[in-house]
Amino acid sequence: GKSCVVNSSNSADSSESALRSAISQEVDSAALRRWRIRQLDLPVQLIRAAVVVGLFFLWDSEALFKGVSFTVFGFEPLPEVKDIFYATPSEVWDYLAAYYHDLLFWKDLWVTVQEAFWGFALGSAAGLLVGLTLGYFVRLHKIFGPFLVFSNAVPKIALAPILILWYGVDMGSKIALATIIVFFLVQMPTTAAVGLVDPDLNILATTMGATQVQRFRKVIIPGIMPAVFGALRLAAIYSMLAVVFGEFLASKRGLGQRLLYSTNQFNMGSAFALMIVLALIALALNGVIGLAERRVLKWQSNREGGQVISL
Repeated sequence: GKSCVVNSSNSADSSESALRSAISQEVDSAALRRWRIRQLDLPVQLIRAAVVVGLFFLWDSEALFKGVSFTVFGFEPLPEVKDIFYATPSEVWDYLAAYYHDLLFWKDLWVTVQEAFWGFALGSAAGLLVGLTLGYFVRLHKIFGPFLVFSNAVPKIALAPILILWYGVDMGSKIALATIIVFFLVQMPTTAAVGLVDPDLNILATTMGATQVQRFRKVIIPGIMPAVFGALRLAAIYSMLAVVFGEFLASKRGLGQRLLYSTNQFNMGSAFALMIVLALIALALNGVIGLAERRVLKWQSNREGGQVISL
């Protein structure tokens, strides 16, 4: 009789425990859903969708190209555009659909992506290394800083023809141009960010017995990450711009070369489609950087990372 009572008691306890666990899981899932809805920020998403739809209808109705007759200091911001110089959404879609089955388009796309990626990777790595070194060692910054400022003042676009002579019309010249541009976009903010790290944190780490290497890893590196990721997001865009400009000047393959050809032939449907593809590539690069930023800076609860793409 006692064993039956004990068994029934254990069974009741286990049932109660299972019920509590189920309720807890349901509450946690409900809280998670509410958190995801708050993070989604539905009003912002709805406004974004409305802006996209409005711009699409303006484009489709061709109202954007009809022009508005007013001038600002003798300049007409919204001139009337002739039919031959623009494309409608349906024309752009036709070319995007045709590109999907075009093997040469994918080869050009792959060339441009490789050039932008390697230019971004090499330039950002070199810029981060030099920026950290000059920011941490003040004497080196005093020696080499003026030379870097002078080099940064040189118009990078003016280097493109020279780089083409040095590296040829293949991928090398475009990678070199993108690397130079990205280098300064990353190096300058990194150097400045190292100098702006809170000195009280360095003093606190020193009083706690941290070595120079530990201060560098635990204080300097975390302190400059927000500025570094901001520079990287900007550098990803400019890497694509540099590559496309280099392909405009001289190239065997690439989307920039294809875009220039389409524009020269007044094939605006193809040109608009290629510009959309290039923009999507740049946004994809920024999306990857934004995801990395959110993962690395997840300890910053009061800051939203990766704002270049926030869906």
